[in-house]
Amino acid sequence: MSGLLPRPKAVPTKRLFALGIGLVLSFSAICASILWNMADKDYWHAKEGATNLVASIASEIDRNIELYDLSLQAVADGVKLPELVKISPELRQVVLFDRAATAKDLGSILVLSTAGDVTLDSRTLTPRSANYADRDFFQVHQKRADSGLFISPPWVTSDGEYLISLSRRISNNDGSFAGVVAGSMRLSYFHNLFRKLNFGVGDSMALFNTDGVMLMRAPFEISKIGQSIKDSQVFKQFPARQSGSYMTKSLVDHVSRLYVFRAVGHHPLIIAEGLALDGIYADWWQQLWLIGSVVAALCGVSIILMFYLLAALKRRAIAEGRLAHLASTDALTGLANRRRLDDTLDVEWRRGMRAKSPVSLLMIDVDHFKTFNDTYGHQAGDAVLTTVGRCIATSTKRVTDLGARYGGEEFSVLLPGIGKAGAVEVAELIRAKLTAARESEHELPTVSIGVSCLVPDHERTSRDLLKAADLALYQAKAEGRDRVVVSPIGWDKSGKRHVA
Repeated sequence: MSGLLPRPKAVPTKRLFALGIGLVLSFSAICASILWNMADKDYWHAKEGATNLVASIASEIDRNIELYDLSLQAVADGVKLPELVKISPELRQVVLFDRAATAKDLGSILVLSTAGDVTLDSRTLTPRSANYADRDFFQVHQKRADSGLFISPPWVTSDGEYLISLSRRISNNDGSFAGVVAGSMRLSYFHNLFRKLNFGVGDSMALFNTDGVMLMRAPFEISKIGQSIKDSQVFKQFPARQSGSYMTKSLVDHVSRLYVFRAVGHHPLIIAEGLALDGIYADWWQQLWLIGSVVAALCGVSIILMFYLLAALKRRAIAEGRLAHLASTDALTGLANRRRLDDTLDVEWRRGMRAKSPVSLLMIDVDHFKTFNDTYGHQAGDAVLTTVGRCIATSTKRVTDLGARYGGEEFSVLLPGIGKAGAVEVAELIRAKLTAARESEHELPTVSIGVSCLVPDHERTSRDLLKAADLALYQAKAEGRDRVVVSPIGWDKSGKRHVA
């Protein structure tokens, strides 16, 4: 016995779950977007600050080197004056060498002959005896007329002082090589300049020439001075770009940094500041952990609440289904009640009308039930009704079959899609099972069964099927009870009503 069983109202679990997950993901995406913007803002603030600092330091270095270079150019031009040999050595010193040559952190300016010998010295009237023909700066100017200002790699004096050479070529009027004017600058100048700056943990600043030789670095390490970084990322952009930025891992100490670089004026120098990525995002990481923890907690609570909600909705749906089942089921026999029979009969009647298939109905009545009830008591009567219900339930195996307690001692069996012969077979099966049950329960009464079968159409209703089965039941009782009687009302193959 099944028929149209009341089902629990479907809970849109997947939709609710998808909606909950969607809300959690949307909220997480919004928070992630905010955190991303915060990280991006920290990055651009750091980059902007580094760009401004590098520009400022580059301007400072450029101004000082430019002043020293002007002094070198003045000497290179002055030594070619023919009147220079006619004046006294003291006056020649004043004419050739200005006060810039005696500034702090600047060494003496030397004038070298074509052979590399010192001919003039800004610090003394009597030049020392020395030859610099083997020095890189001398050889560069000797070979190239367009070398301009040459800044050498750092070198160490006999006193252990680190210097760089700044030099220019002296050319004759025909462009031939006439010597070199060279000066020196102490690396302590750059060291003192960098030392005034406040760097974060892991940050760095470096000054190197266009050949990739390190001239100064902060934090200061003497072993890094003179080291070549020609393979660094900056030389993939320079000289095509005179300034820029990039992120990479340092070749010197292997720390990942944001580097901002800039050429120092028109001189062959580059300054670069490296900001450690850990330092740039230090505050952001704290905010990430804080906000991330809050968001994760909220998402976790939301998911837990969502599962509780889904579970509550499922329990409610199951409870409603059970209530609906109880409302449509006879408590004593476990069969459907009359309300459910009427609803199911209307549905199956309409379905049979569309499919032009027969619908059969059995009306079953327990014979002499009132007398039996008065004789053996209501409990025995209830036991009889329970036994009849069990026989009906075990005789209706199809999903669409429906056994119901019609009222009192009356029962009904709805058999959609079954013709008259099949309906009679089910009716006889019910009687046979009651007969078998009577062998163990001798007081069990018999039943009378009326069978009706109609093919639904627009001229009839489901009430006609009930009426026909009820008339067949009365006929079974009139003929002596304990039998099956088929209603004479039926339909032929053409759909016309006839009486069997």
